[in-house]
Amino acid sequence: MERALDSPVRLAVGVAVLAAAFVVARLAVVAHGDITRFIDVGSAFALVHHVPRGITIVPGGGYDGQFYYRLALDPANLHRTAYGITLDNGYRIQRITYPVLAWLLAAGQQTAVPYSLVAVNVVSLAALAWLAALVARDCGRRPAWGLLVAGYFGFLFSLGRDLTEICEACFVVAGLLSLRRGRPVWAGLALAAAVLSRETALVVVAGVVLVAVGDVVRGRRRPVRADLAFILPVALYAAWQAIGWAVYGSIPIGSDGENNLTYPFVSMAKALADNLGQLPSEHAAVWLAELVALGTVVVVAGLTLSRSRARPAEKWAWAVAAVLAICLTTTLWDSHADFRGFEDLYVLSAVVLLDSDRNLRALAVLMGVLWAVTFVHRVVYL
Repeated sequence: MERALDSPVRLAVGVAVLAAAFVVARLAVVAHGDITRFIDVGSAFALVHHVPRGITIVPGGGYDGQFYYRLALDPANLHRTAYGITLDNGYRIQRITYPVLAWLLAAGQQTAVPYSLVAVNVVSLAALAWLAALVARDCGRRPAWGLLVAGYFGFLFSLGRDLTEICEACFVVAGLLSLRRGRPVWAGLALAAAVLSRETALVVVAGVVLVAVGDVVRGRRRPVRADLAFILPVALYAAWQAIGWAVYGSIPIGSDGENNLTYPFVSMAKALADNLGQLPSEHAAVWLAELVALGTVVVVAGLTLSRSRARPAEKWAWAVAAVLAICLTTTLWDSHADFRGFEDLYVLSAVVLLDSDRNLRALAVLMGVLWAVTFVHRVVYL
C-alpha cells in the first residue's frame, strides 16, 4: 500500500478505478443502463427525429453536456444546428478541447461518442491525479498528496454529466507543472488547451501575465522566450474567438445572454440563505456541507498565501480566481451542481497549500468525506 502511495502512476490507476466505479454505479442506479442519460439531451434543443439513433431525449432544457456531445459528433461542424441538436448560443463553441478529444477517441464514429465523452473524463481525472502527484513531489510531499487536487467533489458532477471541468483542470495542472519545471512552450500549449476547454482557465493565464508584466515594468528583464507560456494560450484563444465571430457574427465569449458577475458576496449570501431555508432537504444539506469544505480550503489557502512557496503566478492566479468567485451571480452560486464551476479556485488553493509547510491532514480528511458523500449523492440523483 505504501509503495502505491509513492507512485504517481499507481495513484493515477487507482483514481481511474474509482472514477470507473462511479460511472458504473451511476449508470446502473440512476441512468438504468443508458449511457446517453449522462449527456442529458433536452427536448428544448433537440429535434426528436433528427438526433442520432439511440439518444434519449428528456423533457425540458436538458443540461450542458448535450452541447459538448453535439460538438463531439463533428468538431469541424460549427453550424448552430446539426445532428438534430441546436446550440443555445455561440458561447458553447469556445469550449472545444473536450469535444475534440472525445471525437478523436471515438474515431469519428457517432455511436461511440456517448462512451468516449465519459472515457475522456475518466482518463483526464486519472491524468490529473498523476500530474498533481508530480506537483506534490516537487513540493517536497509524498505523491499521494496529489489526491488533494484530484479529489475535488465537483469533478464527480462533471463526470456524471459529460462536462468540461475535469479536462480543463487536467491541462491547468499540466501547465503549472511545466512552468515549475521551466518549460514555457509546453506550459503555453497546456494552458491553451485549458482555456479552450473552459474559458475560466484564463485566470491562470492572467496570473502568468501579471508576473511577466510586473517584471518588465520594474526593469527586471525584457520579454523573453518564457513569455510563450502566456502568449500561446492568449493567441490561440483569440484565434478561436475570431473563428467563432466569422461563423456567428459575434465573439463567442460575449454571446452568453447572462451576466455572470455581480457585486461581491451578494449572490453567495443569497444562496446561503436560500439553502438554509430549504433544510432539511438533502440537496440543501449537501450544498451546505460542500460550501463549508470548499470555503475552508480556500480560506486556509488565503491565510497561507504569504508564506507558501507557490510560484508568484500561482498566487496571482489564486487571487484573481478568488475575486471572481465572490462576484459570481446567484445562478452559479445557488445551483446544486456540487460547485463544479469553482474548480480553478479549488485547484489553485490546493497547489498553494501543497507548496507550504502547513499540516494538511485535517483538510484531506474533510475533502475525503465530502468526496464520498458526493459520490453517493450523485449515484442516486441524476
